[in-house]
Amino acid sequence: MEQYIHQELEKEVKSISGSYTLVEEGCLSYRGREVLYVVGSAVVDSSCCGVGGCRFINIPGYVVSWKREKDVSGLPVSEIDPITEEDERKEIKNLLDKKYPYSQINFDNS
Repeated sequence: MEQYIHQELEKEVKSISGSYTLVEEGCLSYRGREVLYVVGSAVVDSSCCGVGGCRFINIPGYVVSWKREKDVSGLPVSEIDPITEEDERKEIKNLLDKKYPYSQINFDNS
């Protein structure tokens, strides 16, 4: 089990080459469990190599306990079970790809 700290939605996070914004947090029912996923958009607009962007989905894992406490910054913390089985990852990726086509889909702890 791991802790997942939920981030604020619609808050732009800047980096040296651009920024990203988390726009949605959701759960997907899969084999009797809930899969936590977070949708965001990234923009590369201050890089020496050009500009670009993408929509991405990060998948922390299966929800064990939902927002059971808060961290020192006041952000909610959930307990997550990482998804490590390759066949499960493929099936979950296919389900999310149907809902969010053309997204970059990443599993935490890949």
